[in-house]
This record gives sequence, structure tokens and C-alpha cells, in this order.
Amino acid sequence: MDANHHSIYHDQIDAYLRDELSIEEKALFEQSLKNNPELLHEFRIHQELFALTDESVWINESFIPSEEEVKEVETYFRSTEAKKLKNTIAQAQINYQKGNRFSFFNNRLFLPILAAASIALIVILYTFNSNNSTRDLYVEHSRWKDLPSLTSRSDENQLAEGQKMFEQKKYQESYSLFKNYVENNDQTSPSVLVYVGLSALELNKYEEAISYFDRLISSDAVDQSKGYWYKALVYLKQDNEDRAILILENILLDEQNYNFNKAKVLLKKMQ
Repeated sequence: MDANHHSIYHDQIDAYLRDELSIEEKALFEQSLKNNPELLHEFRIHQELFALTDESVWINESFIPSEEEVKEVETYFRSTEAKKLKNTIAQAQINYQKGNRFSFFNNRLFLPILAAASIALIVILYTFNSNNSTRDLYVEHSRWKDLPSLTSRSDENQLAEGQKMFEQKKYQESYSLFKNYVENNDQTSPSVLVYVGLSALELNKYEEAISYFDRLISSDAVDQSKGYWYKALVYLKQDNEDRAILILENILLDEQNYNFNKAKVLLKKMQ
């Protein structure tokens, strides 16, 4: 098929798909489709591509990110990866304009398709990365439902009050109470170290949290391995994936370690 036919066919097909033809012109075009196999073949290709660009509207209608997600997407667009994608798309357009002037693609159809495809790719990549981001994984594992109770120790009102503050998400108060207790007692139970470490973690006092969990790890307590698990969560919240993975791998060295199975699943999600 020569270039003139390509151009004529494209203009006719484009006008038909965009509903720009009059009733008479539409009838004549549909008759031509029945009598011209080349035109019909070209039309079917255009029709599929046109449907693709039309269906891409779902991105605008259903993808309504939160304020935090918007910030993450903005960060992505400024990243080297996003710039490479932008350059790739721009180069594809240049290559097309240089070498494919008479293809059934022309700028009016090709560019919307390219734009839709690039947007869809970015959304898919963002969604995939977001689903398994270290911050999301931290949120998933930081519900603090399995913490030990300190209220049974009637002689330690300070600990009971600290637990109460922690459960009410008053982390500054719980941190102050537990920290004071740890500093004024030579022997500290593993449970108290967990609470003071998690209180520090909730306040983004990462170094303090790690120091308390390291203290638990180096103790001779039966449940000292809890320190590894909570230390991994510190690194998750910090978005320090490499260190979190190292800690999780350490947990998997012994099936008796605290949250061994959870660590295995979490590590798989991160790799």
C-alpha cells in the first residue's frame, strides 16, 4: 500500500472513530469497509488502538491518591528512574517521526497512545512499588497486639501506667515512664525493654529504640530474640531496606527465634 493510500485511509478512519463524519459520509465509509479489504484491515487496527486510548480514562477516574501518596509520586517523578522513562518516550517519538512517516500511526493517534501507555506504566510501577514499600510493611507489622502485660505486677505502678499510656498511643508519656524506670533499676525485664524501645520507635527516636533492642538481644533472657524482630521494624520505618533484610536473615538462622515464620514471609516480600 503506498503512502497516499495510508494518508487517505488514516484520515477517513480517524474522522469515523471520532464521530466527525456526516450521516452521508459515514454511510459511504461503511460501504467502503465492505468493499475494500485493505481499508477494513487498517480500520480494525485503528479501532483497537483507539479503544486502548479511550479505556485509559480509568487512570484519571479511579486512581485518587492520598496526600502522602501524592508526595511519593512527586518524589518518583523527580527521580533518575522517571527521567530515564521520560527520555525513552521522547526518543521513541523522535524515532517514529524520522522513520515511520507513512505508517498507519500518525501523530494524532500515536501520541495519545504513547501518552496513555506511559501513564499506565508509571501508575503500575508506582502501585507495585507502593504495595511492598518498607513503610507499608512497617505499618502492616506495627499493630502491637501481642505485647506482654505489665499490669499484673501490682508493685510496679509505674510500669502499669506506662503500659496504659502506650495503649492509649500517648507515646511521649509512656517513653518517659519506661525510660525513667530503666535508668533507675539495675535489672530490667525483657518486656520493659520492648515497651521502652517501641515507645522510642513511635516517637521516631530510632537510635534510642535500637539501643534498647540491642540490650534485649545481648541479654540472657529466654525471649531475647524479640529484639531482632523489633530492630528489623525500626529499619523498616526508617526505609532502610538493606539493614532490615540483614536482621530478618539473622532471625531465619534459628527456627526458635521470635516471629520466625513472619520474618520468612516479610523477607520474601522484600526480595
